[in-house]
Order: sequence, then structure tokens, then C-alpha cells
Amino acid sequence: MARHGIIVWNELTTSDLERAKAFYAATMGWAYEVITTPAGPYTLARRPDQSRPVAGLVSWPADEDDADDWFAYMGVDDIDAAIAAAASAGGRSAPIFEVPGVGRFAVLTDPNGATLGLMQRYAEV
Repeated sequence: MARHGIIVWNELTTSDLERAKAFYAATMGWAYEVITTPAGPYTLARRPDQSRPVAGLVSWPADEDDADDWFAYMGVDDIDAAIAAAASAGGRSAPIFEVPGVGRFAVLTDPNGATLGLMQRYAEV
């Protein structure tokens, strides 16, 4: 895929979903669609002039470490190979998880402790 190594998705975890939606609607002009996933409701954000979503928003408990934070996913052609390469370079990976109809995902930690997501799409969504 032509998206290997670039940011392909951004996701906001937030302790106050409605407040975040109001903020980004006012500042970015976003409109929202809530979809059902195996993990629960997930909010897709779109610019009104585009059909493709620009980001995802998800409720997150306020007492969790990652509450109220943006998280980026990098596109990869082969998630298994990317995880192996990351391990060889001193990184770590959480287990791969799948989102039906979307793709395979993993969260990496680089040697300095920074985290990022990997996304291998099943097809261009």
C-alpha cells in the first residue's frame, strides 16, 4: 500500500465525549456518526463536505493514564513484519488486535518509551 510509514488515523480518547464533540464541531466544523464496534460505541468525525472520516473519538475513563489524549496510527503494509522490525530495533509491541472490516492493529513502544499505533488495513476504507 502507498500509505506505509505515514499517519493514517488519529483517535481521541476523552473523559467527556460530548464536551469534546462540541469543541471539535466548533473549531474544526466536524459532524459525527456513532457506530457500534465489538468494544462498544465509537464516534467517527467527518468534515461535512467529505464522506471519509477524519478521526475517531472514544469515551475513556478519566482515571486512566491515556484519558484525554490524541493517538496516531501509522500505516504499514505488513503488521507482522513491522512488529518484528520494531523488536529488532529495540521496541516492544502489545498483541495485535483486529477491527472487523477495517484491519489489524498494534500499539508499539519505541526504545525511548513513546507509543504509536500500527494499522494494516484490509482495504482502503
